[in-house]
Amino acid sequence: MNAPPELKTTPVVLPIRKLNPEFAVGFGRHWHGGDAFSTAYYNALSMSFVAGEQCFIDSLRNALPLLERRQAQGLPAEKAAALREQVRDFCAQEATHRHVHNQFNAGLAQQGLKNHLEARIYKRFERTKGFNPMHPLAVTVAYEHYTAVLAQAMLAHPLLTQTMEPAVRNMWRWHAMEETEHKAVAFDLYTALGGNTAWRRRWFAYASIMFAIDNVRQTTNNLWHDGTLFKPSTWWSAARFFFGRPSQGHGWMWLTARPLVQFFKASFHPWQHNNQADAQAYATEHAAHWRLVR
Repeated sequence: MNAPPELKTTPVVLPIRKLNPEFAVGFGRHWHGGDAFSTAYYNALSMSFVAGEQCFIDSLRNALPLLERRQAQGLPAEKAAALREQVRDFCAQEATHRHVHNQFNAGLAQQGLKNHLEARIYKRFERTKGFNPMHPLAVTVAYEHYTAVLAQAMLAHPLLTQTMEPAVRNMWRWHAMEETEHKAVAFDLYTALGGNTAWRRRWFAYASIMFAIDNVRQTTNNLWHDGTLFKPSTWWSAARFFFGRPSQGHGWMWLTARPLVQFFKASFHPWQHNNQADAQAYATEHAAHWRLVR
């Protein structure tokens, strides 16, 4: 069974912005409102992005040549051209994210944290060399759904990021805005290339397991180096982080579980939840934080 046709919501041309996060002056060890667990968890996410987003870029670039064959099979030329433009801009946005998170991660290294996750991600992606390009692309589709759902929560619930230090908050919400803008690009490319629902679901199950394992391991490692791993307050904070009340800036599980599971629907498409308004509102209100490249 093929994936459903895409909804025409992603612009053909995506904005490319250069954020100036000012991390050179440093940031606090517990930059998320003094909370050790929340800080460690977000740090773990950031530690995955430099490698992870490079793998996303590579997977789309490696799959893009397959469009020629699909055109020969009847894919409209204008649709193929639009996808090429979107992939180009997707790669540019993700490359910018890598650059900014690399600066942030350098600050984490100066604080004594060890990034064990990055090497594992690169090694995992290396194993896909020689695979049909559709499989790494499907993995990217799965991870892009995770980033889109996390982005949706951050933009729709400002309390989640309210206690972050300003420069760090600006990074996370800018990242969330751009993840929202391009959240369907990998999915639409996968669909246009004839990707099927069964493999999309299988790779999402795999990505979900890896996402959970990677973040548990790296968050635990971050807390170990921080000296807060065995404090009861850390694990009480973890419980609130996942299962607390969203009205109090917590409750990631309640905010993300349902939209994540929707990926398994045969009719799923990222823009079935249209939160462009949240991204556009943030872009309008915070444009002073970046320079528009194009």
